[in-house]
Amino acid sequence: MESGPKWNLPFSPFLIILLKISGNLVGVLLCAVNIILLFCLLFFRTLMRLVRIFMVYIPRLIGGFIPTIVVTRLDQQLIYAGVDMTSEEVVGMTVVYSVLVAGVTALVVRAVGASTLMVVASALLAGAIVIFLPQALLNLLIFRRTQSVEDVLPDVLDIIAQNISAGMTTYNALWAAARPEFGPLAIEIQGAARATLTGTPLTDALIRVTNRIQSDKLERSIRLIIQGMRSGGELPAVLKGIARDMRAELNLQKQMEAETYAQALFIMFAIVIGSPLLFAVSTQFINIFSSIFKQVDFESLSHISRGGIITLHPLTITPDFFFQYAIMILIASSIFGALLLSIIRTGKAVSGVQNIPLLAIVAIVIYLFLNWALRQFFAGLLVT
Repeated sequence: MESGPKWNLPFSPFLIILLKISGNLVGVLLCAVNIILLFCLLFFRTLMRLVRIFMVYIPRLIGGFIPTIVVTRLDQQLIYAGVDMTSEEVVGMTVVYSVLVAGVTALVVRAVGASTLMVVASALLAGAIVIFLPQALLNLLIFRRTQSVEDVLPDVLDIIAQNISAGMTTYNALWAAARPEFGPLAIEIQGAARATLTGTPLTDALIRVTNRIQSDKLERSIRLIIQGMRSGGELPAVLKGIARDMRAELNLQKQMEAETYAQALFIMFAIVIGSPLLFAVSTQFINIFSSIFKQVDFESLSHISRGGIITLHPLTITPDFFFQYAIMILIASSIFGALLLSIIRTGKAVSGVQNIPLLAIVAIVIYLFLNWALRQFFAGLLVT
């Protein structure tokens, strides 16, 4: 076979040496990169393990120091909310996250260049929000769970009454009424039915249902069911009467919500439109007068008006301070406004917690837009 063409280069040995050296350098660089990546991988694995230990075991350790009264009350709230966690885990995680959020907030505020007092106040406020946030969320979950149970309770009672009238026993009637579309109530009824299979009396199993759902209507209904079982009375008629009264109460509640719609709309308008508009106008007022007073020589005016009644002074409120003040007031008004709206609509303040972020964001966005629009409108009045 003929060999390929031979290149007769004058510096071919030198090129071969360079290729060998470059190949060795590439190999060394690849080896170094592999070592660095290996160390980075080991570092991040170790860091993740430490974070996992910190986030799992430290909260449990902190939760062990909670008083028994707090543990009992929090455990009952977790049961009402349907949360599969212990009170020690909740309190421990709350403490850990509050410290972390406070530290991160302090670093961010410090990086912006704020004063020490502002850094401390921001850290304490962020930590306090994280501490009280789980309690607010628990109350909201309890309210939603209770409301979902009370909405379907009349239908469940009607089905139980029909089943008993059809000849079923109370146990079978309860089991047949535990349909999946009834949500948490069906799950609790099924749990009570399973408990009876282990030897628990049906009355005790039904009482446990009331200990897992915070609802006065459910408690009264189960109490009447137990009394009917013990006395042997006309239980289907009683259950149908309870369901009829509950539906009438729900209709009255809906009618009340419809009648208070105008008041709720007025409060909503004041929070979302009125307050941002007033604060935007006030901000531009301060901007205009601050820019005008910058051109005024107050020292010469003080000599002229020394003997007069009226003296001129520069504004003590800066535009930046008033801007921060407006944002804080809008957030506070959104919080109290959402709670007030929920009280008017449902009679319970906890149902308005979920509306606080939406109201606050909308109010701040409208304030920023109106502030920008008025700044463009009054741009000719600003003195530079």
